[in-house]
Amino acid sequence: MLVNPVVFVYWVVSAVAAVLYFSGTMRAGVLGVSLVDESLGPVFGLLGGVLLGLVTWPFVLMVVWWGRRAYLRRVGTPVTATVIESGRRVTTTENNPFATHRVRLKVTFTHPSTGVEYWAKKEFAMAEFRRSTAKAMLHQFPIGAEMPMLVRGRAGGFDVRHRPQWVDLW
Repeated sequence: MLVNPVVFVYWVVSAVAAVLYFSGTMRAGVLGVSLVDESLGPVFGLLGGVLLGLVTWPFVLMVVWWGRRAYLRRVGTPVTATVIESGRRVTTTENNPFATHRVRLKVTFTHPSTGVEYWAKKEFAMAEFRRSTAKAMLHQFPIGAEMPMLVRGRAGGFDVRHRPQWVDLW
């Protein structure tokens, strides 16, 4: 497996970014309500800020994902990996009527600099309304299929257009 200690840093940065973003949207909501009508109070401002954050956060993540992928395309070395494990499972909870489709992929590839063979695995989580995307991804990458990857030093990632979970930018 290609081990990269920077992944933990990405997780921490993602969590801190989420906290800062939501605190910023809550402050913007309170400020916006106080500018419009002070009689509404800060509670409506906080609720509006949280709603604003929930609606816009996926778009922020999409931009960060596109930027990270563009960076690795610019500085990384493209390699072809072979899918050795592929699967999809659907998870639901009792309190939540929405399902999550999880596509798991495990690949092997040869590092372009060292010639050593490594493996990498990734789980993509997609909401119920993206079920067809999850099925198409699984159909596109069955066992034995080739998959594009980008490798730079000890970091490697799948070169796919689907953004992963919010805490896992790569």
